[in-house]
Amino acid sequence: METELIQDLIYGPARVLGGSRLGDDELIQLARKEFEGQRFCIVRNWMLIDLMLSGEQENEIRKQGLQPSVLYVNHAVLDSEVGIARGNGFITGYQKDFHGCFFESMDKLYILAGRGARKHASLPAVKALGALIDDSLSLFWKTSTN
Repeated sequence: METELIQDLIYGPARVLGGSRLGDDELIQLARKEFEGQRFCIVRNWMLIDLMLSGEQENEIRKQGLQPSVLYVNHAVLDSEVGIARGNGFITGYQKDFHGCFFESMDKLYILAGRGARKHASLPAVKALGALIDDSLSLFWKTSTN
């Protein structure tokens, strides 16, 4: 069941969105200049996920000044805190703001590069994807440290 949820989330139909058309080197240079002192991450192969929640769950998120949307990142080009390429995928916290090629969560600004997608998904599907990502990262760390 979880495999089907993940497959539908990743490979099912979605609305195509465009991010920045700049190349990686140009984006890195621009971001370092424009967002100096701010936490940011340049990403490619991304998907905005609008969560389908109960009214109560959605209200709790909105009370915090957030939107019930998250960003799934398949590839990070640069993270201002870590440096070049985090590599493996991750899911951000809830959306604080979204405008053009900028997605902001409570802790970081994400600069969306290239084509991405947007779709609605259930919370169980997003949690299953998050668990799969966490398992992949755990396996990577186990094999790379042995």
